[in-house]
Amino acid sequence: VLFCHWSDKQIIFFRSKDCGEEWSPHVTLSRVCSRVLAMEISPHPSEPEQSTTEFTSEQHSSAVLQGFNQLRSEELLCDVTLVPGDGVGSFPVHRAIMASSSDFFKAMFTGGMKEQELKCINLHGVTGTGLRNIIEFIYTGKLSLQMDKLQDVLEAASFLQVLPILDFCKELLISQVSLENCTEIERIATTYHLSDVEGYINDFILKNFSTLLANGDYLKLSADRLAYILSSDNLKGCSEVELFQAACQWLKQEEKIDWENAYKLMSVIRFPLMSPGELLEITQKANFLRSDTACVNLLLEASNYQMMPNMQPLMQTERTRIRSDATHLVTLGGVLRQQLVVSKELRLYDMEAQKWKALKPMDAPRYQHGVAEVGNFLYVVGGQSNYDTKGKTAVDTIFRYDPRFNKWVQVASMNEKRTFFHLSALKGHLYAVGGRNASGEIESVECYNPCTNEWSFVSRMSEPHYGHAGTVHGGYMYISGGITRDTFQRELTCYDPDTDLWTRKADMSTLRGLHCMCTIGDRLYVIGGNHFRGASDYDDVLSCEFYVPTLDQWTAIAPMIRGQSDVGVTVYQGKIYVVGGYSWNNRCMVDIVQCYDPDKDQWEKVFEVPEPLGGVRACTLTVYPPKDIVDTETQESPLSTT
Repeated sequence: VLFCHWSDKQIIFFRSKDCGEEWSPHVTLSRVCSRVLAMEISPHPSEPEQSTTEFTSEQHSSAVLQGFNQLRSEELLCDVTLVPGDGVGSFPVHRAIMASSSDFFKAMFTGGMKEQELKCINLHGVTGTGLRNIIEFIYTGKLSLQMDKLQDVLEAASFLQVLPILDFCKELLISQVSLENCTEIERIATTYHLSDVEGYINDFILKNFSTLLANGDYLKLSADRLAYILSSDNLKGCSEVELFQAACQWLKQEEKIDWENAYKLMSVIRFPLMSPGELLEITQKANFLRSDTACVNLLLEASNYQMMPNMQPLMQTERTRIRSDATHLVTLGGVLRQQLVVSKELRLYDMEAQKWKALKPMDAPRYQHGVAEVGNFLYVVGGQSNYDTKGKTAVDTIFRYDPRFNKWVQVASMNEKRTFFHLSALKGHLYAVGGRNASGEIESVECYNPCTNEWSFVSRMSEPHYGHAGTVHGGYMYISGGITRDTFQRELTCYDPDTDLWTRKADMSTLRGLHCMCTIGDRLYVIGGNHFRGASDYDDVLSCEFYVPTLDQWTAIAPMIRGQSDVGVTVYQGKIYVVGGYSWNNRCMVDIVQCYDPDKDQWEKVFEVPEPLGGVRACTLTVYPPKDIVDTETQESPLSTT
């Protein structure tokens, strides 16, 4: 009997003592193997797989580092000595440790450079103080920084590419910024290209420039930094004349004017925003400006700007832009619910403070008017000064608000009086479309050219409309809905100013008038309004939809929470704001502001206007923040009582 056992990839044979047959040593291996295979011998069942447990020592890494640091302190197993450029001290270290923490040393010790074999290496780009701190950090993970030694450490960390130390230096610099040292820290940040610190310093200097101007510390700034500060929209508390004088003082530090720096600084002074008297005085007194052609051109630009007030909205450059970063939702006019008197209030809503603030009111009260913004100038066109639902008191006058000087001026009047009409700004012109007046409904359209300060008629609409809405997109003006001969409309038409032609587009899904339109991206949104319920009763339209011009197609979106007709509408920070208006279902003017978020397809009530207003209008405008916060909830509105 032959017994076999499979173990560790070997076959072991045993002969039974009870076997009568003699075991022959001449049994061939092939014969034995064939018998084993014939028996289909399988290895014994494997033992269950053993699980593996990993253990981690949280102290091991620091212990290894401490061990290397101990070896360094005792100068054991050190294989290279580093000597700083100023010759102050020498530092035995381990190549492997230095290479593992610095790309500079890794390249030096592994890249085939001659230093790979040297026992002593001179580092000409660092000081002893800087190198000592670098080595201490690499071996301990700790760094002690003081402002008086920071530049040595920063220089060494930058040269040796020890990035964590650069981050620590940035943190320290930012934490230590003050009025006394901000210009020095600015110099350090510029030298070592510390963008985070530069950004912080820029903000700090902008907020405190008036103080730096008064104590003269701004004179320590580089030309590039000062030019950046003087170019900023966030620079507040200084007039353009003061900024000009500051630039002149900086230039006078040199015995001979550097004309490259002179133009660099003068090109960011906003000469057009000075008064004519200030500009004349500067031209007469600043002789050096007349010595450089480029600087002379800056003065000519400002002079031309001031000589052509009607064209100013079209002459916008970086030097004519208002020095402010405060863009706000702005409302103007409207009729009050209770007194049925018309407002001339111009307000902005401060989203951060959640308060309404008053700007300079219009010269005359308005509601059912048109508003448009061109070059950050606000035009208020037509409308009515007295409450009149039939439009018999429509006006043709036009006022323009200039936020640079917080003032209103009157420009050329329209050819026709209009109310319940639409006004669009398109390609630097204003277009007044349809409406009504004492003669009835209007189908005419007229265009205002700021260059000539004139209105002229263009192609009229196919039918008279009032209570319609409009918006612009891709160089075209789109008009939707409205009322024609007491019938609500759903049509959409498109006006091309280049060909002076109107084109019919796909109809809206809902009849509506006294609604509003606006554009976000490639979508033209139609919102709210009202239409007939039954034969003659009016009903709020809550449904909303958007139109895509390339598809000539409408798509429904979430309905409004509450009905609003005859409203102000504007797009602010990518969302649609619908302000005030009238609710036909509730038979009253409303004070709510509803906001639509296109990303979420969701409406919400966000805040309220100070009083219920119908026929109010809205836009967004960049303005100087009012010096005195005026809560319009407690301020009496300037109204017409006639």
